[in-house]
Formats: sequence, structure tokens, C-alpha cells
Amino acid sequence: MHFVSKHIIFLQSAHAATDERVCYHQAQALRNLGHVVEVYGMDSFHSFKPQSADVYIVDTPIALWKIRRVSAKIIYDVTEWYPSKKNLRNVRFGKLVKAIVLMIASVWAGCRCSAFIFGEYDKAKPFRFLFPRKKHIFLPYYPDLAYIHPAPVNDITQECRVLYAGALTKEKGWKRVMDTMCEAAKKMPQTHFYLDVITKDDCLDLPTYDNLSVRKLDFMPFLQFCRQIVDYDIFLDLRDIDFENTRCLPIKLFYYMACGRPSIYANLSAISKGVSEIHQCAQLVNNVVEAVNALCEYVCNRELYQSHCSNALHASINKFNWNHIKSSFIQLIYEV
Repeated sequence: MHFVSKHIIFLQSAHAATDERVCYHQAQALRNLGHVVEVYGMDSFHSFKPQSADVYIVDTPIALWKIRRVSAKIIYDVTEWYPSKKNLRNVRFGKLVKAIVLMIASVWAGCRCSAFIFGEYDKAKPFRFLFPRKKHIFLPYYPDLAYIHPAPVNDITQECRVLYAGALTKEKGWKRVMDTMCEAAKKMPQTHFYLDVITKDDCLDLPTYDNLSVRKLDFMPFLQFCRQIVDYDIFLDLRDIDFENTRCLPIKLFYYMACGRPSIYANLSAISKGVSEIHQCAQLVNNVVEAVNALCEYVCNRELYQSHCSNALHASINKFNWNHIKSSFIQLIYEV
């Protein structure tokens, strides 16, 4: 294939310009091939002026509206639900009206774009039904393993380092995370648990036991996050299992797998669908009792823990990483 350099613009109204999926994977892959790439995120979105380009990649109908009079090929990277809980959370009146407007906007975006990128199968269903002939690819949220360098597996019977990364809200399961850690500490007094919390939110009145230490770390840039997470033994995420969450495949799961460490995750159906190997490298739970049992089982059962560490790393290297899906993305850019 004869190489032709293209001018490609990522325009995002729902993500930052430094969003890891775009900035460190998609855009970087295109730059490495010699294409001219610009990335505009939430901070620069409102001041962006449409310009001539070969391809635009947008993340929402709002971003697409910004360039509606531009003749470039447009790819809609479907990463958000429309409508979603986030869209409707602060709407006191007229939620139904706003939901209908957002659904109409999604259909309009589907009509206007030239192709789709889908990160998750459930989010693809309505667009594939309405636009069966439009070109599309599935591009899950897999990391480039060049950013993550796993550390040797530790013996966690005496000291166990656990990480929770996310908002300190009920929906994200923060109370369940703390309840799990407190109950595990009471159940296993011979083990000292260290819980690190990476969040933008304030941590107030953190409970502690003689064998439980909780530390808050500030939200950190992507590359620092990749360096930080390899220091932990187990990852914990106990978000609500509701209609929307259970259909969303968590991005962080694949970064945790790349560390060669097991996760204890809420039993989301999207995880079981998207990662058939999940039960060989993680534990999916429905409540705090199951989460406590899973955590204690990893600490007590060295063979299980080491097996899940090994299986997680093996799955990441052989299947769930950026190099296995990058070519389909590049091909779409050439063919659109």
C-alpha cells in the first residue's frame, strides 16, 4: 500500500486531550506512521475552530455538531452511553425530554459519520442495528504493554498491598471497598493490609485497625499511574451492579491484568462477556461478604494467588494488549 500522510483531528467533548485511549494509543500509533495528528479535549473543545482535515475522530454527537459543515471523513468513536446516568444526574425536571433529545442526537451522529469505532459490544448494538452497512471496528480498551513493567510476585501472607482507584461515591462502591478492607483486617489479624486510594476526591475519617493502613494518593497522570500500579498485590473495584454499569467494560481491568496481579471486581456482565478468561485471573463478586472471602482466599491460598497472577499476565501478553488490535484501527483510517 502506497503511504499517504493524512491530517487527522481527534475532537473530544467528553474526554481530556490526555485521555489514555486516544493520546497514548490511537494518536501515538498514527504519529508513529508519519501522519499529522491533533488532539483536542474538554479543555480546548469550546475554543476549537473547525479546520480542513482528512479525518475527524469524535467521541460524542456534541463534538460532531462542532464540525457539521466540514467535508472531512468522520469516525464516531462510541465511548459513552446517550443518554447515560451522567447525562441525566443533575436534571431535576424534564429528564425524559433530555433523554429523548440525546437519543435523537445519537441517531443523527450515526447518520452523519462515515464509520464507527466501538469499545464495547453493548454500546455497539443500537448503531449496528440502525446502520448495518456502515464500516465499523471493535477497539477494546487494551493497554500498550510498553507502559507497564510488572514486578516480581510477592508473598502476601504477612503484608498485602491493595489498590482502589476511582471516585469515593456510593455508585463506584467506595463504602463497599472500605467495608471489605475492614472486615478482612478483622478476619485475618496476622496479615497487615495496606490500602492505597487513588482519587480526585477528599478522603475523610478513614477507619484504621492495627493491621490496616489506608493512604490517599492524588489523581495522577497516565504514565505515573502505570508506574504506580505495578507496586500492588491485589486490585479492588466494587462499583454498583446496575443496568448501565454492568454493560460497561472497565478500562482499568486490563491495566491491572498487565501488572500480572489479580483483581476483585463487581460481577459485571460486560467483564464476563469481554474477558472469557476472567475466572482464571480474577474474582467477580456480588457483595461485601463475597469480596471479603475473595481477598482472604488470595492471602491464604498461595497457589491460587500465584496462579491468578500468572494467568493475568499471560492473558495480557497474548490477547488483551494494544498491539493485538492496533492494526485494525490503522486499517480503518486508511479505508474510511
